[in-house]
Amino acid sequence: MNWMRTTRRKQGWAEQTLSSISAPPVPLVAVLAIVIFLLSLSQYSAYKEQMRYTMFSFKILLFVAPVFVIVFLRSSLLSSGVWLNFCPSSQQAFPWGVALLLLALLLLLSYHSSFYSKCFPFGTSD
Repeated sequence: MNWMRTTRRKQGWAEQTLSSISAPPVPLVAVLAIVIFLLSLSQYSAYKEQMRYTMFSFKILLFVAPVFVIVFLRSSLLSSGVWLNFCPSSQQAFPWGVALLLLALLLLLSYHSSFYSKCFPFGTSD
């Protein structure tokens, strides 16, 4: 008849610890929430300032990058002895690299206002 009797199993230390845990008091949770909010608020202003600096640096990089690309391509093409010259006759040769550069400059000038407004949305303070 022992099999009908329910045996009580001994709990280990992990089960006893988990069963004795209760929720923290509400005022403690409220104070911790306020402290975390104020700390995050103070860090947000530093984050905002860092983002402004990073965006300004990125805009300068985007402004200067085409010049570096053109200089790099020109130096690599000249060092390899190849120039963008597709005309068969040397008397009628026209450097196609210069033509592409002029085309790119014309495109940049025609879309200058839209590029400027995207890169510098706050305008100038004259």
